Amino acid sequence: MIRLLEPPRPFHQIIFDNLHGMYDNPLIWLFIWLIIADIATGFVKSIVAKSTSSTKGINGLIKHGLVLFVGLSVYPIITASGFASAADSFIVFCNLFYAVSFIENWGQIGLPLPEWLKKYIYKLSDEYKIKHEEDK
Repeated sequence: MIRLLEPPRPFHQIIFDNLHGMYDNPLIWLFIWLIIADIATGFVKSIVAKSTSSTKGINGLIKHGLVLFVGLSVYPIITASGFASAADSFIVFCNLFYAVSFIENWGQIGLPLPEWLKKYIYKLSDEYKIKHEEDK
């Protein structure tokens, strides 16, 4: 009896399977919610600082939208290519950058933050405040 090998699955089907699998991935959901939180705190920060600008706001939304699009587009392709840990690392680093941005916005709004955390965030440090005062 001759046994035939199954043809390999097309790459696009593997990508779509990975795309559907993103729905259950907590890293992806954290990525999405951190972007939303960063946008919200950035908007509140601009109101508190009285520096709200539609141009800045639109540019920020475009940048966040592009990061979200790239992140959600690249992740399933990298995963389908057999590099799931690299895709997860990419999303983890994006999450870290957005978490720092969220914390910066939170602190600049004037909401409470632990002192030990403030010394690790440059925009909340005394050095940044001194330099920012000199630039005015």
